[in-house]
Amino acid sequence: MTTETDAVEDAYAEMERIIESLVECYAIPHTRMNMRWSRPTIKAYREEVVGWLEDYARSFRRLSKKSLPGRDDLPRFARARLDAEVRRILEGRSPAVEESFGHLFG
Repeated sequence: MTTETDAVEDAYAEMERIIESLVECYAIPHTRMNMRWSRPTIKAYREEVVGWLEDYARSFRRLSKKSLPGRDDLPRFARARLDAEVRRILEGRSPAVEESFGHLFG
């Protein structure tokens, strides 16, 4: 039988997986679709990817406020995880974003 603690821990793990795949499965395809007719700079391309991630982040308000002792609640956890991913993208440290730009405009 799953306890509430186990269920909350599973939710954190699932959110981690969602954020990890969000760039490649959501933000990059939308960016490619939206920018393929232009010749954006890499900076503009990265910012567009981040824009799609920020659009998705609006859904975090719908997440349960459940948390585990000593941890942020799920919406704050998701936001912090997304913020880390955004930093990587804007600093040019996201291989998926860099490769996508190169394939489309390189």
